[in-house]
Amino acid sequence: MRNEWLLLVTTALSFYGVGNIWLVQLSSYRLFRHVGQREFHAYHVAWWHSVWTAIFIPAGLVFIGSVWMLFWRPPGVPSWALWLGFGLQIVLYGLTAVLWGPLMARLSTAEGGLVLPLYRKLMVNHWLRVAIVTAYGILLFWMVTRSAFSSLAR
Repeated sequence: MRNEWLLLVTTALSFYGVGNIWLVQLSSYRLFRHVGQREFHAYHVAWWHSVWTAIFIPAGLVFIGSVWMLFWRPPGVPSWALWLGFGLQIVLYGLTAVLWGPLMARLSTAEGGLVLPLYRKLMVNHWLRVAIVTAYGILLFWMVTRSAFSSLAR
């Protein structure tokens, strides 16, 4: 029972993350270029601090869920799927540390304006992050389906 609840909670948080990542990609980031050059730095700092609770806490819980499921495998879910999910999480956090995090930190100039070449780079390569988060959500949906049908068969 604990294993099924872990899967359901991790899936719900993952779906929340899928919604967040698409909103950020299709709306939040696109608004950056509409902020005035003198105001961008303050806007970016305020935006950055606003996402800590809304994005980072649920994302961290998804990561923890992906680890726990390696030990508490939900019924009907093959271990390869759990390892694939954990691998997606590792890739996501690894690329965030080496690519997206540093890129976000350099988006504003010393004068406070948006650095357009870095912004364009973010807008293009952030689609990979969107794909990873979405793929993990799809994988978890598949796991829930497998687990549910496995439970029905018992």
